[in-house]
Amino acid sequence: MRKTTPKSYHYIENLSEVENQNQLNARVNSEKLGLEGISLSKTEAQILQFFVTEIAAKKVVEIGTLTGLSALYILQALPEGAFFWTLEKSPEHARLAANVLSDYINKNQCKILIGDAKEKLQEIESEAPFDVVFIDGNKAAYLDYFNWAQAHLKVGGLIMVDNVFLAGGVWGDPAAQKFNEKQITTVQKMNQQAFADKKLKSMILPTEEGLLICKKLS
Repeated sequence: MRKTTPKSYHYIENLSEVENQNQLNARVNSEKLGLEGISLSKTEAQILQFFVTEIAAKKVVEIGTLTGLSALYILQALPEGAFFWTLEKSPEHARLAANVLSDYINKNQCKILIGDAKEKLQEIESEAPFDVVFIDGNKAAYLDYFNWAQAHLKVGGLIMVDNVFLAGGVWGDPAAQKFNEKQITTVQKMNQQAFADKKLKSMILPTEEGLLICKKLS
């Protein structure tokens, strides 16, 4: 969970465009839920958007919608004719996200799938292969999500995963925030697998929370 914004982020964000009204509304909604700490920072969202743009992604899946902030950044990067699926377990979060994503939903560019991600992912498998899968949901299920993403990603596509540091929990920081043993073990295994698998080219960007980026080679 993000507690403070590094000075480097402030500097970067002062150089870039201000967020639009929908993005600001998404942030306000996360604050009302008391979950602003798990929303992407503007800097992290721009990194996500950059990679989606660079590979000219047309079919993108997001696991973990929250209030729709990251979805807005991704959708801005997609070309005409692209489609975006975002999965959210909480009906309340999905309702708030639908408000800021309404323009894209009405244009049939975006669909919010409400329910358990493992079940909902099965519903869109026929749409594979995907260009990008962004994982930012239930940490205890990260490895399952990661394996699904790799199996349903096109060659050259990207898997991007937020929170792979777990506030230091993955390297045993005793000051780590409230992540349980299953969450920590799962994310450790996922990170190790990402770097060991020769069918992937992987790196972790050392953002505040850690952003794993994997390119599918074969």
